[in-house]
Amino acid sequence: MADLLHVDLTQRTVTRNALAAEHEMLGGHALSSAIVAREVDPKADPLGPDNVLVYAAGILAGTAIPNTGRLSVGAKSPLTGGIKEANSGGAAAQKLARLGLRGIKVTGRADSLSVLEVNADGGRLVPAAELTGLGTRETVQRLRERYGDGVAIVCTGPAGELLFKASAIVVTSPDFRLRTAARGGLGAVMGAKNLKALVIDDAGGSGVTAADPASLKTAAVGLTKGIRSHPAMVALEALGTPFLVNVANGLGCLSTRNFSAGQFESVEAISGEHMVEVMAGRPNASPKHSCMTGCVVRCSQVYTDEDGSEITSGFEYETLGLLGANCGISDLDQLARIDRLCDDLGLDTMEVGTAAGVAMEAGLLPWGDGAAVHELLSKVTAGDANAALIANGCASTGAALGALRIPAVKGQGMPAWEPRVLKGTGVTYATSPQGADHTAGNALPSPVNPDYDPSSPTGQDQMSQFLQAYFAAIDSLGFCLFPSLAALDMPELQGHLVSAVAAFTGEELPADYLITLGTQVVTLEKDYNRRAGFTSADDRLPAFMVRESLPPGGNQFDVSEADLDGVFAS
Repeated sequence: MADLLHVDLTQRTVTRNALAAEHEMLGGHALSSAIVAREVDPKADPLGPDNVLVYAAGILAGTAIPNTGRLSVGAKSPLTGGIKEANSGGAAAQKLARLGLRGIKVTGRADSLSVLEVNADGGRLVPAAELTGLGTRETVQRLRERYGDGVAIVCTGPAGELLFKASAIVVTSPDFRLRTAARGGLGAVMGAKNLKALVIDDAGGSGVTAADPASLKTAAVGLTKGIRSHPAMVALEALGTPFLVNVANGLGCLSTRNFSAGQFESVEAISGEHMVEVMAGRPNASPKHSCMTGCVVRCSQVYTDEDGSEITSGFEYETLGLLGANCGISDLDQLARIDRLCDDLGLDTMEVGTAAGVAMEAGLLPWGDGAAVHELLSKVTAGDANAALIANGCASTGAALGALRIPAVKGQGMPAWEPRVLKGTGVTYATSPQGADHTAGNALPSPVNPDYDPSSPTGQDQMSQFLQAYFAAIDSLGFCLFPSLAALDMPELQGHLVSAVAAFTGEELPADYLITLGTQVVTLEKDYNRRAGFTSADDRLPAFMVRESLPPGGNQFDVSEADLDGVFAS
């Protein structure tokens, strides 16, 4: 079985030990939350030395199972005040697995900025004062030049060093493009610990060995075939996640102008279809890119300017929805440059998008002015007070400006899916221990389940509880969320996932393994938040979503409080 690397920053020691017996069958989200729940006092300061930061590879990382390179990062969140997991694609998780590591646990606080080197010999901390204040791109470039092309890099940006609560953690893809574990402000936890970066080199690693290689191969073939056959995966491969822009707008649930409407009049200008058309005429642009080895969907892209210079990569639906429609910005190039700046600063584009929408409604920024947003964000490191508002997130921005409409739950800004239309998603936003989170259980309509009405006020508690458990398990395997949507529609793929874990670990697993695992994770997290002081009052959407009707359909969030309180109640 895999090991855990323990990094004590205060003592500057790095030790490698076998996973605790109770953690041997855990990975990714399940492992990070289990460690945080056990070792972090629920009342601890998230930015203090007593917080624990965990980087965890999924159970299936490094195997032949497709799309299993997600890295989970966990800690107590400075944004929500509760337990948090954020995850990212990239090369880090698979390299950890090939080193025989399931995760890295970071405790204490270094007395000066440091880089953690992780390799087949274990790990060591090295001084990194020269990286102070550098953007993530220059940080990655310098570390790549120093350590070579065979490494993965995980780093925080200047926003994290400055402890802004919307700070993200950046993870490099195999070709050193940037991906982010964005939600919950975990980049600020990394910054508070004076840990600038991890450099993971899997050369000479022990590799990944399955208990039953033949059965693992069978599961991999079945999953790959099933994923590639699903219509949504075909759309993802053609247009990337931006294909969802027109989908959400058509459903009337695309967050628009600070969640005041569900459709954006300029939607075509920020759609996946238009993005692909733009890229077709630009040198060096590509509508297909893999953020991890073994991806069979390739839903990312490389977006360039008219001269062929790369602006950004990983230009995703949530960024287009929240910085685009939610702020009334319809210029793709402006949005791409804001995305690039956020990546370089190490900021969550979702949190920035919701904060900017609040700021626009409050009159701090003009609606639809992407240049003004970019200019303000460029002042984040210069001590500008208004830039600091945005960098601390939606709830902080709203409170400082006296806003009446703040689209956040547990302090975290909402994803670009309007919960007054997708009410199961609304239940997830309200009741998930993660805060409003697009990976925690987005309840979308599906032709495979025609009886499900996403706008009904009843039955959404059951849908949300199932999805919260399902996606917590998916994150624990290290499996990407998007192909896991195919498995929701094709139950035989869930069977292949269970078979894959059984083949890898050598353990017999029940058919309901995924839901059982996910339920354990979410229940553990809800108990942690309860001990941190959360109550049922925190499991609610903002009052304006209950009170105000959403154009164009006139929906309100009318799921009963009894149903909300019943999610994972027993």
